[in-house]
Amino acid sequence: MMLHFRPQGRWVGDLIPFFWRGEYHLFYLPRAPEGRHCWGHIVSRNLLDWEELPDAIEPSDDSDAPDAVGCWTGSVIEHEGIFHCFYTGFNPQKPFPQTICHATSDDLIHWQKDHANPILVPDERWYEPHDWRDPFVFFNSEAGEFWMLICARDKRVAFERRGCVALATSRDLQEWRVRKPLWSGSICWAAECPDMFCLGNRWYLLYSHGITRYRCSEKLNGIWFASFPDTFDTEFVAAAKTLFDGKRQILFGWVGTLEGENDFGHRQWGGHMALPRELVPQPDGSLSVKLPDEFIKWHLENSSPLHLKGCKPLCGAWAIEGTRAVAVSFNGASVLRCEVPADFFLSATVVPEGEAVEFGFLLRMQGDKGHKFVIDKTRVALMRWSSWGDGEPKVSRPLRWHANEPFKVHLIVHGSIVEIFVGDRASLACRIYEPPCGWLGLYASNGKAIFHDAMITSLQPLP
Repeated sequence: MMLHFRPQGRWVGDLIPFFWRGEYHLFYLPRAPEGRHCWGHIVSRNLLDWEELPDAIEPSDDSDAPDAVGCWTGSVIEHEGIFHCFYTGFNPQKPFPQTICHATSDDLIHWQKDHANPILVPDERWYEPHDWRDPFVFFNSEAGEFWMLICARDKRVAFERRGCVALATSRDLQEWRVRKPLWSGSICWAAECPDMFCLGNRWYLLYSHGITRYRCSEKLNGIWFASFPDTFDTEFVAAAKTLFDGKRQILFGWVGTLEGENDFGHRQWGGHMALPRELVPQPDGSLSVKLPDEFIKWHLENSSPLHLKGCKPLCGAWAIEGTRAVAVSFNGASVLRCEVPADFFLSATVVPEGEAVEFGFLLRMQGDKGHKFVIDKTRVALMRWSSWGDGEPKVSRPLRWHANEPFKVHLIVHGSIVEIFVGDRASLACRIYEPPCGWLGLYASNGKAIFHDAMITSLQPLP
């Protein structure tokens, strides 16, 4: 069981998911000095237990090769019994430092690079020469051809934010033709790690620039609209990409470390794998996020009730009966202190009643230190707790709810990683380092909230 995968001695970067015959294959970029990335490889049949496989794609030994200094993000596709890997070759000594390279395999483990590499370079009629990476390939059944989406910069845009999603097309995965940009939004430097899929009767285009965003269209050549919010999570689920397993579209990203293992440190490239997120389309075209059923089933099979009667009310009014705790405080906060392991998976149903302003959880509380998960009428947020009062959140996500609406909350605190899933609608991930352990608090502010059916699972330490 491996909730947040990290290879021994390495860190997980960009994930490249691929589903084949009941197996979830995740290729990934280990954090490497000077960008000399290879493709790591893990596989699972249940999203819970991961087997490490040999590295799939490695930089060439030939210093003149297009991938001599790194094999960066790309994608995998199967066609006529052969697996095709399209990846970014990096060599800063070349006129085009980032190029599209190709390799093939018959077992997803042993790969043969294409002698024609690089197979695709920027067409300078439309694109700048230095940003040309992260190829995502899929078969466009409407057009009867393969499409490749590429992170690029549109040289026709006068504004510095020239990030775009370039398009190339092919009939056979061998001969490619570069086209004009599929999407050029003038909102970022580079639209990294593009991804595309169809759910229901809508197409979704994903891209990343610090945080993963998405656009929606009813047609591939139509207008791409932004939802609110147009993100799936925080910047701590980085460079997220998806696979379809025949039933669900599942999102994979990584949780970056913070410099110096300090809550105030800069976010670094690479870390642990985040928990997968299932994407659920809504009637308005937006996508909600839920924790896949595999994790909930495992949690319930390995959990025990959180004994609320053993918890200690610290302030406000509490009524506790069995697995049900009711906080009532119309003029301030109610806090219930519960002793929990340092690493745990908690599920609970929460019902805010009437005009409750906010409710949530206090995490790893020690003296004047700790953290606070807030769910109010507009958002879910994580902030450092202080006896002086609340400050600005570290991370937050928009979330709207109605009085008396039950929420199923799944809260995972695992080493320095925290992730919360709220009502099968929103998720939020972050890093917290201090304190390393402490008590858990249930709380509500200026209103009434019911916490019931709380179940908790103790977790093994974060690798």
